[in-house]
Amino acid sequence: MRRWLVSRGSASLGGRRKPSLADAPTIAVVGCGAIAESFYLPAIARYPDVVERLVLVDSSEMRARRLASKFSVRTYCYDYGEVLDHVDGAIVAVPHALHYSISMDFLTRGVHVLCEKPLAVSASEAREMVAQAGESGATLCVNNTRRLFPAYGKVRELLSDGTIGRPLSIKYVEGHDFSWPSASGFRFNARASRRGVLLDTGAHVLDAICWWLGEKPELVSCESDSFGGSEAVTSVKFEHNKCCGEVKLSWLSKLQNSYRIVGTLGIIESGIDDWQTVTVISSSGVERRIGLKAKERHYNDFAHRIVENYLDVLSKGRKPLVPASDVIASIELIEECYKAATRMHMPWYDILGVPRGS
Repeated sequence: MRRWLVSRGSASLGGRRKPSLADAPTIAVVGCGAIAESFYLPAIARYPDVVERLVLVDSSEMRARRLASKFSVRTYCYDYGEVLDHVDGAIVAVPHALHYSISMDFLTRGVHVLCEKPLAVSASEAREMVAQAGESGATLCVNNTRRLFPAYGKVRELLSDGTIGRPLSIKYVEGHDFSWPSASGFRFNARASRRGVLLDTGAHVLDAICWWLGEKPELVSCESDSFGGSEAVTSVKFEHNKCCGEVKLSWLSKLQNSYRIVGTLGIIESGIDDWQTVTVISSSGVERRIGLKAKERHYNDFAHRIVENYLDVLSKGRKPLVPASDVIASIELIEECYKAATRMHMPWYDILGVPRGS
């Protein structure tokens, strides 16, 4: 039985069509949570012909109906299985643990997928997704947004051209009070996920580091505050060609939110959300502030470029800004971190008499 719910009017979704330059693709946005509402849908709204054929999918009829009304989308439903054979593309914006299964269902049918980060919760899942996309001829994109930051691209350039010599150390610190308006709350539900800040924020951070270095570094250690559920604080140490690195992440408090790369000939540093500026300090102490052009003024502005590229993938066969295959190294590193993780020293628990291994 078909279970389509239509907010107003009617929308015909017959068999899947091959989109042309003059023919808007049919896209399903699977997941009507915060990332869909604040990031993807405002960007898609700039394309009325796409909105006309857009389908919103969410297990909560109330959420799907609310966003359909807010963004003038005609069609919504609560079972993505109903749209598998009727769409050209799918934006997968669901809890992390569902990325693999839902994306695979679309990819096996040759549907082009834009998956929210992290691509998957394990490297084997990520590799299988990439392989399936290749087999069916679909394109698999992933939203690792920070690769689009001009400053992050400049860091990669400065490291590759030897501006600061051989890297000796990398320190990346990011921490905020958790305030994301999650619709499902899966990050703090052990039945839905036992992985926290490392898989979530870390999907951006460790991917950036792998991208900067050109490959996955070697894990030295990982510590977190987990007692079996999602970790809110974690520390990762790694090495790469005699360069020592450390990443500190927190959902509990605001940290300095910056990165600093020390090399034999100088230093690169900036704020993690400063995508227009990088500072280079020479070995003699001379500072050079590099300003970079960017149209984006707010983080969500990057959605416009991501959605535009995804539409070009669908209609023009363009390459994705971030191909899924490019982020597998960081998924492998995150998986290694979880396997090696130990409980960090938390003296406040020692005072309360909580056993360290409990």
